[in-house]
Amino acid sequence: MSIRDRLRARCARLRMRLARYWQVNGDLDEAVGHGRGALRLARAASSGPALLVAEAALTVAGIELDRAEYPVATAHLVEAVRWLERIPESAERDRLLARVLVALADCHRRTGDYRQAEHALGQALLLAEAAGGALLGAVLTQLGITAKELGAFDRAAQHYARLRQFYDETGATPAEFAALSHNLAGLAHARGDYSDAETYARRAVDTRRGTPRTNPVDLAQDLAVLAAALAGQGRHEQARTLLNEALAICRTARPPRHYEIAVQLHNLAAIEQTLGDTDTADRHYRQALAIKERLLGSDHPEIALLTNNLATLLHQQERYTEAAAYHRRALAIATHTFAPEHPVVVAIRHNIARADADQLSGSPPLARVLPDP
Repeated sequence: MSIRDRLRARCARLRMRLARYWQVNGDLDEAVGHGRGALRLARAASSGPALLVAEAALTVAGIELDRAEYPVATAHLVEAVRWLERIPESAERDRLLARVLVALADCHRRTGDYRQAEHALGQALLLAEAAGGALLGAVLTQLGITAKELGAFDRAAQHYARLRQFYDETGATPAEFAALSHNLAGLAHARGDYSDAETYARRAVDTRRGTPRTNPVDLAQDLAVLAAALAGQGRHEQARTLLNEALAICRTARPPRHYEIAVQLHNLAAIEQTLGDTDTADRHYRQALAIKERLLGSDHPEIALLTNNLATLLHQQERYTEAAAYHRRALAIATHTFAPEHPVVVAIRHNIARADADQLSGSPPLARVLPDP
């Protein structure tokens, strides 16, 4: 490698470190600029040393994931895989490939492609178990999140139990401990164990608040799961205060985290609906729906959850025709994505049956699918 190429490679590594610094500290505008610069330099260094280009592509992809730019992130991850496939197997190459596969699985899961997510995680798990080290924690985390979203709560709990054992043996950073606590809170919330969810969520929040230079958006996500746990216990005013704090954080981030804004609006809509402010709830539901349709597409599984919950509000307002249309849309999306026994599918079918009976007999109000924790 020439002196110029060595200089480019050194600058690429420096800009990757800067990109990660700004990403961890929540400034994605700064992070993405450094990440893209690192990738350009890595590619230019004598047609690009494969490991360096793959690592730079992974760095940019991680930032784009946080920016909810999923097609862009996927393209960078596919590029990283192609570069790594060009070189012989080695411990360093396999560790980096496993990291790329974990990020690719995360991207697939966020876009609702659970089959591809599980496939990538299966490959990553084999590599991580062979390599050892902290990489296994990242794979187990994604396995737990994916299983939870698929409604396989026992399987998610098994992954998290293994992850806790792994951290007991190897140690966990504050960020890793907070992330595990957050995910355990989300699982408990999904199971309806709101007291346990509160305990785990408070651990996550306390850890984030006690960690210097914590990412404020990570804190906002922890506040949201704590709010969901409190709402599940009927403590709606406390939940609303936390959600408004989380919403403010996401709106003032660089750049504003539009996906997370939609999550908080969805959660706030559910709170306002419960408290009887149906006009505000309607506005929040529709704002959240518009954002998620733009970011995720019109047939993403999260759209099923949102349209179901909007339908329950419309039914409550006696707008039965509009409610029925949203219920049908929710069911079509959910049955295309999930197994028949998935909690979202079961809840939507139940609500449709209750809605039909309600117009005839005055049944109790419909039940919302639990909103985003």
